[in-house]
Amino acid sequence: MTYLLVLNHRGVSIDALVGLLTSLGAEVDLIEPESIHGPLPIRGYDGVVASGGYLRSATRQETLRRYSAFFEELESPYLGICLGMKILGFCYGARLGKTPPVVGSSLISLRGFPLAPDLSDFKVHQNHKYQLLPPLPDSLENFTAEGEPIQAVKVAGRDLYAVQFHPEVGESPARIIVANFVSLCSERE
Repeated sequence: MTYLLVLNHRGVSIDALVGLLTSLGAEVDLIEPESIHGPLPIRGYDGVVASGGYLRSATRQETLRRYSAFFEELESPYLGICLGMKILGFCYGARLGKTPPVVGSSLISLRGFPLAPDLSDFKVHQNHKYQLLPPLPDSLENFTAEGEPIQAVKVAGRDLYAVQFHPEVGESPARIIVANFVSLCSERE
């Protein structure tokens, strides 16, 4: 069985995310990173998923510092969703910018994203007001169609992936991203 750590940032779709992961055969440990002291746990998991949501302003800087150390030590695959993408981007040197709130169904265009290479133009659920800004640092590969807001990235040379949208919400074709991530993690068992 694939054993995943879900870093819960209190997003509204956390139950949908956990439900999707378990329906795909994964066993899930759910923790709030801001509620534990010391390093984020990484040992004993086949992969890590960071949910959408928010960071508490009182602990934001400390949490981001702990995430930077987490990524340095992490050997398992990682999938960041919404806030999980912004955390990955921040830790790898991307700039973040505020945008008017993006909520609801949106059409996006991906090009060759490794967790969904056959998906190109499709609808997803979005709920954010911050995004990664181009140009991205060399350590981050962008799989979004040129000229579009950044929707999917990967850390060069590592199995660290992130998406701006919520593949766990609704019946979007984007659910294949989560399914392929679980498969990637199970191959590493």
